[in-house]
Amino acid sequence: MDATKRYAVVTGANKGIGLEICKQLATNGVAVILTARDEKRGLEALEKLKEFGLSDYLIFHQLDVTDPSAVTSLADFVKSKFGRLDILPEARKVDWSGIVKENYELAEEGINTNYYGAKRMVEAFLPLLQLSNAPKIVNVSSSMGKLNKLNNEWAKGILSDAEGLTEEKIDEVLAKYLKDFEEGSPETKGWPKFMSAYVVSKAAMSAYTRVLAKKYPNFYINCICPGYVKTDINGNTGVLTVEDGAASVVKLALQPDGDPTGCFFVRNEVSSYDEYAVVTGANKGIGLEVCRQLAANGVMVLLSARNEKRGLEAFEKLKESEVSDNVIFHQLDVTDSSSVAFLADFVKNEFGRLDILVNNAGIAGAAADFDGMRARQHAAGGLSDKFDWSGLLEETYELAEECINTNFYGAKRMVEAFVPLLGLSKSANIVNVSSSAGKLKRIPNEWAKGVLSDVEGLTEERVDQIVIKYLQDLKEGTPETKGWPKFLSAYCVSKAAMNAYTRILAKKYSTFSVNCICPGYVKTDITGNNGILTIEEGAQSIVNLALQLDGSPSGCFFSRNKVSSYNE
Repeated sequence: MDATKRYAVVTGANKGIGLEICKQLATNGVAVILTARDEKRGLEALEKLKEFGLSDYLIFHQLDVTDPSAVTSLADFVKSKFGRLDILPEARKVDWSGIVKENYELAEEGINTNYYGAKRMVEAFLPLLQLSNAPKIVNVSSSMGKLNKLNNEWAKGILSDAEGLTEEKIDEVLAKYLKDFEEGSPETKGWPKFMSAYVVSKAAMSAYTRVLAKKYPNFYINCICPGYVKTDINGNTGVLTVEDGAASVVKLALQPDGDPTGCFFVRNEVSSYDEYAVVTGANKGIGLEVCRQLAANGVMVLLSARNEKRGLEAFEKLKESEVSDNVIFHQLDVTDSSSVAFLADFVKNEFGRLDILVNNAGIAGAAADFDGMRARQHAAGGLSDKFDWSGLLEETYELAEECINTNFYGAKRMVEAFVPLLGLSKSANIVNVSSSAGKLKRIPNEWAKGVLSDVEGLTEERVDQIVIKYLQDLKEGTPETKGWPKFLSAYCVSKAAMNAYTRILAKKYSTFSVNCICPGYVKTDITGNNGILTIEEGAQSIVNLALQLDGSPSGCFFSRNKVSSYNE
């Protein structure tokens, strides 16, 4: 065994990316075992590479990754031939080209090859990899394995839980998928409509990569999407050459010590799931948890907050949950147009586009006696539409104006500044965090209610007119007599305006997904921690909406995870 030489095994290597990976690794002086299920095709592939003068670096061995005995036989061969293994790139996958209709047998084969095949290889070669000075495992995955391709919330929740993720939990997800498929109900259970086994297998592969990286901290274990490459698997319809696709895999396989592990690479960059998000009002509560959950889903998140010190403290908190690599902080005051513009310039220079905008920044517009609120709520048996707020809230014109400026105009400034960057996304998503307090039944003023419910005639100018009229009536001391809400009036009006603006945006930007959501009655500072839902539960519904698939509803009001009415 040569201590200075590196040894690699490449699965699925008789053609396409796998064959090119062998060629490029050998060109870099790595001794490569080219494997293939079909021995004849594998030997033909080896002969092709000999034409490049690489025969000293290449040998062939037959391998069927779905057969445990074949995997064990290969591991024994590598042990006797080289004594160790340094690099294990997993390129083998099922060829889905020409498949129009999926069936259970194909789905089972896809899972067994793409996921369990890779898992068998890892388990068999771990002892040999541990003998390497710099062991590397590269799992060739796909952007098709992004968690936003899954509508099954249970599966998505398990695979996105970076801290609680285990191999057993991944197995549960795969077993449930195959069970639902066998019963003929994959789509109704939230599994992908097209190439579902491929999507699920790659999502499982990505999750397994994270589990391995945590379990073996001395290894470099990553998964990679090499891009849309012209191969048999897509009928040669890709935009990248096989050489381009393989180059990113080889670069990752040859990365220097100290580089990232447990990451999802898109070609040559750690871009997780290649989505970028901005979350406002994110230094605490729901906003902070939205950042954490988005980052856990592989989204690169910009956490923003008005108070820089608190924002940085929030960022430090996220380091404890091992998602900090996917989060950056930037100061932002949504009431300041120059601050918003500055952030947009930063995102443009840093990311080049924006995929997800979560307008979460919001204030109550009133000073509240939370102790009194808790006592009264306890006596009343909970919070309801008939809850008596008298004596619990102090509402002033200044607080109301600040509330409107933050909750409504702050979100509007963000949208206007980021629309050009959202327009560069393949799947732009705006989530306006609203409240059931903004439903039209909360607005007694018939004129305002009429304007806001007129979907066809709704314009930004008409929404502005309502907000201006409300503030004018409040300044004159006549809000109740003019039909405005009796309690938390500024908050209700700001959220009603936000909801109306959401409908306008959805109509104006038909290629975007634009929705507003009430995350439920959550225990946060704005409710004096009197809610019934945890922050994690409240944030989850927002994250689900932010990661929804293309073709999902737009212009809707969501009450947690369900589309609700703007009125009732």
